[in-house]
Amino acid sequence: MKKILYLNLLIVSTIVFSSCNSDVLFDKSQNVEKNVWNKDDIKSFKVKVKDIDRVDTYKFAINLCNTTDYKYNNIFFFLTTIYPDGSITTRDTIECELTNIDGTWKGKGNADTKDNRFWFAKNVKLNQKGEYIFRLEQATRDTNLIGVESVGIHIEKMPLNN
Repeated sequence: MKKILYLNLLIVSTIVFSSCNSDVLFDKSQNVEKNVWNKDDIKSFKVKVKDIDRVDTYKFAINLCNTTDYKYNNIFFFLTTIYPDGSITTRDTIECELTNIDGTWKGKGNADTKDNRFWFAKNVKLNQKGEYIFRLEQATRDTNLIGVESVGIHIEKMPLNN
């Protein structure tokens, strides 16, 4: 009897928790080798869009995990988007502030590592079916950017009332 109750509880929990993130289209990060991000190490993310809804729009974020060895209070990224039909948008430059005004680190995590999600675009329409490719690269003056553990892309559907 306990096994059946446990199994039912597990099934219900899985359904409830998986429905909480139903608006997330994509959320993946890639590790940076030895926490040193070389300017030539371009991170590529492939996002498949199966449905094109005329009213759906999305918001985009960069996920960043950095260590306190990172020596700047901000970071710049270049983001290139390649559409399913092969056309390329102009390369966007994105700045993310990693510290507060008082110099303390933003983000969640322990004393040495901080996780952040930086929203940079809202109400974006994905109007082509197929595979989008997002290329993310560090855009600082340093050839090797020390203190970056991982970077990624997060895309989720905007609420219809916005």
